[in-house]
Amino acid sequence: MRGPIAYTFLFNLVMIFVLIIFCFMAGTLSYYKAFKVNNRIIYNIEKFEGYNDDAKIAIERFLGSMSYKTGGIRCADEYRDMFLVYEGQDYSYCIYIDNESPMAGDYYKYGVLTYMEIDLPLINLVNFRVFTKTNSIYKFTNVQP
Repeated sequence: MRGPIAYTFLFNLVMIFVLIIFCFMAGTLSYYKAFKVNNRIIYNIEKFEGYNDDAKIAIERFLGSMSYKTGGIRCADEYRDMFLVYEGQDYSYCIYIDNESPMAGDYYKYGVLTYMEIDLPLINLVNFRVFTKTNSIYKFTNVQP
């Protein structure tokens, strides 16, 4: 009678371990996806030298192909001393611009905020923020002679 009780306990431990591993893998994949989206948005902003119509089209096209989650997140007007430039309508991402940039005169930086979403059975929906900044994007002005 002692054997079946010990095997049941061991089976429960193995099941808990497998559940923890699957939760860890789901979290890792969601985190990877959020960083991949962040990096691609930053790539497009730097490629088109700022957030403009061309960058917006490229970003929206990529997010559609990536099957990134849609809407539902509201962006704050200010985040880490940066001001909101664009709030994704169809997808959950926010683009901010550095508020010290106009004082610098030569360059500006953008910040991108995306969300990592994990849907756990007992806890429901958990959102984590992923924030990154672009490199310095220099302002090129037309100098009249």
